[in-house]
Amino acid sequence: MVDPISGTFSQLLNTINRNRSGLQDSLERIASGRKLNRAGTNPAASVLSAQLRSDISALTQSVKNVESGTNFVRTADGGLAGIADLVNRGRELAIQSSNGTLNDSQRQTLNQEFGQIQSEVDRLTGSLQFNGRNLLDGSLGQNAEPVNIQAGTGPGPDNQISLNVVESTSTESLGIADSDISTTQGALQAIDSFERASQTLNAARGQVGAIGNRLVSTANSLNIQIENLTRSESGLADTDLAEEISNLQQGLLRFETSIRALASQLQNEQSRSRLLDFTI
Repeated sequence: MVDPISGTFSQLLNTINRNRSGLQDSLERIASGRKLNRAGTNPAASVLSAQLRSDISALTQSVKNVESGTNFVRTADGGLAGIADLVNRGRELAIQSSNGTLNDSQRQTLNQEFGQIQSEVDRLTGSLQFNGRNLLDGSLGQNAEPVNIQAGTGPGPDNQISLNVVESTSTESLGIADSDISTTQGALQAIDSFERASQTLNAARGQVGAIGNRLVSTANSLNIQIENLTRSESGLADTDLAEEISNLQQGLLRFETSIRALASQLQNEQSRSRLLDFTI
């Protein structure tokens, strides 16, 4: 036969343990700021929260990729700007040398600077790099090996942005390698060649600028997605402090009530024992 008093004590102790466990859970949620500290708390919500966090991490890496691509493009644009300045200076020299008032000696002097400009164009073309990758030697041309920015979380082409928009800027590719302004006729031909080269470089800078703008827009879009997913995940898994503090207060009240009930039961048991002793 089960002792009813022992059964009452057992029920009270179980109640106290449950209340204490509830207090610990509330304190843990308040301290961590998360209400899904364990998968068992809400399995479905925990799975969804984990998926959202995974998506946020993937999108965050995509933003880093795009930002790296933006720096890549800016470096290429800076190189193109430098070569464009050189070509413009070469065109100025060609126009100056074509003037009929100059003598051959003066044209030779202009041609020396002109030759240095051609050499500098080729040097910059062959040396400009970003993280070990050449930018202006044709490595980013349309027929070169693809250079893509992974701007999304999937493997398909919709998640990639191609940077293959910069053809070679060498003097050979620009059609100015054989230009010479030591004579009037050569200077006149150089004017035409350098004008075409300048137009080519301006078009290349326009393409690079368009890619740069696209990358900036993509980064902004990804950041908005991250913000929205973070807000959703936060609403799903973060602790509502006001609600949790209210739960904690209620839990404390229940815990105190169960302790008082146990104390009262102990006092009753002690009184009963004394009464029995006195009777005996």
